[in-house]
Amino acid sequence: MLLEKGQSDLLCPFYFLPLKKSILFIFILVSWSCSRWEYDDPSELISPKAPETYLSLVATDTIYASVDSSGSPTYSIGETPDPGMVWDTLDQAFTTITTSRQVLHWWGEDTDGEVVGYFYKWSSDSSWTYTDQESGTFYVPIRSELDVFSFEVRALDNEGIKDNTPSRIVFPIRNSPPTVSFRYLSNPQIENIGGDTSYTFPTRTFNWDIFDQDGNETITDIFYAMDDTCSSCWIRLNGNESSLTLTGLSPGQHTFYLKCQDIAGSTSPMIQFPDTLMLNEAQVWVVKPVIGNVLIVDDYPLDNQNNALSWYSGLMDTVVGNDGYSIWEIGDELPYSSVDISANLKYFKHVVWFAAYNNTAAANDTYNAAEASLLNFVMGGGNLFINPIDFEDTTFTWFPLDSIITLNPNGRLRPGKELVCNFNTELNLSVSHLIAVRVKGFWPDESEFSNVREIYRMADPGAGDGWQGNPTVCSIGQYRVSPVELSGKVVIITLPMHDGYRAKLNGNGSSIKLFQYLFTEEFIE
Repeated sequence: MLLEKGQSDLLCPFYFLPLKKSILFIFILVSWSCSRWEYDDPSELISPKAPETYLSLVATDTIYASVDSSGSPTYSIGETPDPGMVWDTLDQAFTTITTSRQVLHWWGEDTDGEVVGYFYKWSSDSSWTYTDQESGTFYVPIRSELDVFSFEVRALDNEGIKDNTPSRIVFPIRNSPPTVSFRYLSNPQIENIGGDTSYTFPTRTFNWDIFDQDGNETITDIFYAMDDTCSSCWIRLNGNESSLTLTGLSPGQHTFYLKCQDIAGSTSPMIQFPDTLMLNEAQVWVVKPVIGNVLIVDDYPLDNQNNALSWYSGLMDTVVGNDGYSIWEIGDELPYSSVDISANLKYFKHVVWFAAYNNTAAANDTYNAAEASLLNFVMGGGNLFINPIDFEDTTFTWFPLDSIITLNPNGRLRPGKELVCNFNTELNLSVSHLIAVRVKGFWPDESEFSNVREIYRMADPGAGDGWQGNPTVCSIGQYRVSPVELSGKVVIITLPMHDGYRAKLNGNGSSIKLFQYLFTEEFIE
């Protein structure tokens, strides 16, 4: 049907109104449908939870305790508890007496993660300490006979959250008394000194070890006394001292006493040297006077009858007089402290050190262990004569060697072999009796000396001799200490002068002439 103009305005509402209503309905329906699915989420975020911390401790000795009027705990220790005291019900204290050494164990639990570490603190600490361990051994710094300490620990989880309620334990601790003992082998052993009497010069060093279960830092005082333990006889040292060097000791027999005390006033048992209960140690201690300016050092423990010592003493009687020298019998061990070695040498101007025939498994060449003290003695102006036998290399600091040679590889140097002195033939020596040990010739390291000079060399070798040329067997050297100062002199001879039975180099007159030359020509100011 054809519509005339104007009819469309009438028809449009009729035809299009339903369409508009349909669109509106669909919009409302969609809107209603969306509102049905878009709703508020009722769930909430779960906050991370802090971990929990737990402590364990095994207790032993029960105590009784109560709380006084000020709220402080009091304890009954080793006595009958007062009325009103209770056992195992005190909230403020762990109900056992323990020692300052505490072994504690702890652990943590975290419901929403894992425990990665712990912070702990003692009541005596100013800050917390971190650890990833779950146990520890602690020494509580007790300051009185009985003290009370607390320990706290709190776990740390993987989110960095700490337990805000640390596990805590409080317990009383009884002080443990300290102990002191002489350091192992620091006192002379009977087997090493060849008798029950220890002889020293006026210097003697004592070494000790202290121990306190409450921690060695709680030891505040060391006390020592000489010969008497009266109340006024004790001399105090700081609690961290572990040695004492006594000097200026008077000649005669002495006893040294030692004890220590901790901060709580507990004192250790007293120890002493000599001690009759220490059967392996010297039973008598005697200080010898310093006589003369020459020291004879007997480093020959196999000289059981002291024949070699008597021979050297006879030489010194002639050379410096019987009041011109002192004797130091080392035995088979040097003093424990190098301080004592150096002090003994420095009491004298000249040292005659012999160690002949000591190259056996039964004896020690102690001069090797004393080399630092010997060098210091020489560098300080002292003169040293030394007769070592058993050395295998050139490492002597007190007399540097360039090279060495064994003169008698078969271990025998027969009588008649000559020692030649090039600057004075009257000093020539010769072997008077068989030398039944291997001995050395040498060449000094001249670069190490300010002055060095040969005193004896071996004569030209004969049939069966194990050397070539004329190796040195006795030499004298001197070092430069400063641009204007020289050291003392050191003389070394490598053939034994005495074997414990007889002199070995008296084939061309007594070997005393060597010492007469040294003390009248070389060892003078």
